[in-house]
Amino acid sequence: MTNLPQIELALHAPMPTWLNEEMLDSFRFALTDMLPVLLSVPKGSQHVLSFLPCIDIALVDDPTIADVHARFLNDPCPTDVITFPYGEIIVSCDTAERYAMENGLNPVGELFRYIVHGLTHLHGYTDATEEERSTLFAVQEPLVQRFSPV
Repeated sequence: MTNLPQIELALHAPMPTWLNEEMLDSFRFALTDMLPVLLSVPKGSQHVLSFLPCIDIALVDDPTIADVHARFLNDPCPTDVITFPYGEIIVSCDTAERYAMENGLNPVGELFRYIVHGLTHLHGYTDATEEERSTLFAVQEPLVQRFSPV
C-alpha cells in the first residue's frame, strides 16, 4: 500500500503532566506503523480512510471538545473523541486522564485508544448500537494492544 494518509498530530491545549513531546513522537510512529494494518482490515460501511491524503489529530482539553461537541453534535458535554469524515479527529486529553484515573488505567494508553478509535471510525466502523460498538472494538482493541507505545 503506497498511498497512506499522512498523520498530523498536534497538541492544542496545555501539555498534561503525564504527556511529553517524546511520547507524542512515539504516537506518530506507532500510528504510522498501524495504518497499513488497519487498512488491511475489511472496510466498514462508511469507509473514507484510504481516500484521505492527511489525517489531522488535534489533542485538546475538555472545554474545547465540549464546544466542538455542542456546535456539531448538539451536545454541550465533553466527550472522548470526535471524528469528522474529512479526516479530522479531535481527542480530549482531559477525558482520557479522567477515565484512566477512574479505572486504574494509564492516561497515555487511554489517549492512544481514543486516537485509534477515531481512525477506526474513518475506516468505516460506527458505534451507534451495541452490535456496531462490539464490531468496532473487535477491530480497535487488537490495534491498541499491538501498537500502543505504553
